[in-house]
Amino acid sequence: MFDQIDAKRKETMAAIDTWARKQPPVVECALIGVGGGVQGAFIGGIMGGMSKMDPNQPAPGMANPQQSMMMNQSPLIMARNFAVLTGSNAGLTAAIKKMRNGKDDVQGAMMASFGSGAAFSLVSGMANAQGQGVVPGMVSTGVVFALMQGAIYQIGKALGGGEKTPETEAEYVYTKGMLNTLGLNKYEKAFMKNQLSDRCLPLLNESSLQDCKIPAGPRLLILNHIDAYYRSWTPPPIPVAVPAGAATSALSNSTVLTPAAAGTTEQPVKSCCAKKNQAATA
Repeated sequence: MFDQIDAKRKETMAAIDTWARKQPPVVECALIGVGGGVQGAFIGGIMGGMSKMDPNQPAPGMANPQQSMMMNQSPLIMARNFAVLTGSNAGLTAAIKKMRNGKDDVQGAMMASFGSGAAFSLVSGMANAQGQGVVPGMVSTGVVFALMQGAIYQIGKALGGGEKTPETEAEYVYTKGMLNTLGLNKYEKAFMKNQLSDRCLPLLNESSLQDCKIPAGPRLLILNHIDAYYRSWTPPPIPVAVPAGAATSALSNSTVLTPAAAGTTEQPVKSCCAKKNQAATA
């Protein structure tokens, strides 16, 4: 039951995100912020309810009694506080990414976390609880949040997340198109982690996909697609530069990216299944 609810929530959020991306930048960022705020309110409400089970228990990690008290609030107040935290972070992240032409890196993540941390300290009262004034308290809290986010980002990068730049996106345009066509978008990170870019598509085989820890079924679909479109395709030695977000925009509009779609004159190689069907007909 919980799996079904979670799947429905993810499906709804994905649909809202797709619709929001088609709106003007200001509206899109505001909607993303509202969506993040709703999720934060839900989390804050749960935390507030749990803290009320034992109101005398100090909040973990809060040495200052006043700061601990700020985290032991009613569910409604906690929902408000976390809505501001997650909503401002989501909105700022989207706005900063827009202003930086789609660049997603540690600097952008830290800037968004600084703003959301400052907003959270103000609305929750932690800025005053620190005893150094509202503005210095907001700045210090924002710095702490930014440093924490920077560390988390770097750990994620070390584990295979990496930074998405326009240049990196350009190297995986056909790969993302293929995975989108097959409904296997969840393996995009595996391709990028193992540096299986567009130039590697004609060379893909069973062993390389196994190294990416891709299951047998998806491997068969990918290899059949490769046989149909990419075995005799000669990729450009230098990836064609694309504007930031172009690949994402194309995929969101269900554009199927293949060599034929890119304007090559070479006809795609027919899959082994198609060849067998033709032979049987003949």
